[in-house]
Amino acid sequence: MIEYVWLVAGILGIASAILDLKAEESKEETLKDLFLGTGFLLWYFRRDVLGSIFILAAVLVYLPESRKKWIRWRHG
Repeated sequence: MIEYVWLVAGILGIASAILDLKAEESKEETLKDLFLGTGFLLWYFRRDVLGSIFILAAVLVYLPESRKKWIRWRHG
């Protein structure tokens, strides 16, 4: 059953990246969605190591943005 969760999450991630491209969102947001979607699809197809690399890439793309939000929240 959990395999279908990876499939749905992967499809939604890829769809989100396509919608980000059409809406002309930032590159970081589009890459994050694309990497997450690809990583989840790779997990669905039993490519665990490669999927983990894509998930890690999404985290690395998102990390600077989350640090900025945390600093703004902490220092008002």
